Amino acid sequence: MTTEPSLDWWDAQLSADKRALAFVSFAVEQAEQLAPLLPDDRSLSDAVRAAAIESFWVNARLLAEFLVKGTDSRDWQANDFAPGWSTTNKRAKDRLLEAWVTASRHVMHLSKDRTPDKLNAVAPATHDLYRQVAEDCRTVYEEFVANIR
Repeated sequence: MTTEPSLDWWDAQLSADKRALAFVSFAVEQAEQLAPLLPDDRSLSDAVRAAAIESFWVNARLLAEFLVKGTDSRDWQANDFAPGWSTTNKRAKDRLLEAWVTASRHVMHLSKDRTPDKLNAVAPATHDLYRQVAEDCRTVYEEFVANIR
């Protein structure tokens, strides 16, 4: 009978900061893998498509906060790994900040922007938008990784 390694064993293998970086890398991969399916891959059931859309935006928001927006000291931030680092790609940064707003308003919170008086006031997310956000996540992430201490 084999036993799984203990949590202490796992802690010794991968420190908290390394686990955090693994989550960031996973979020980039998720955004990249989901983008080609969105917004309307008809091979997905409605429930799976909705889950994929929400997962995409949750990961995009996580990456925007980690890489360009920052939060408070309770959360890991790019500067914890690359002190003083900031992306040099202003266009990608601006788009990621806008992705953060979109995710916050339309996925993370039940904002009034999510429930407008007129439904045509909300522009639907396009395939090109998903692709661009995923590309920006990868671009800024790779720049960040090149600057880790």
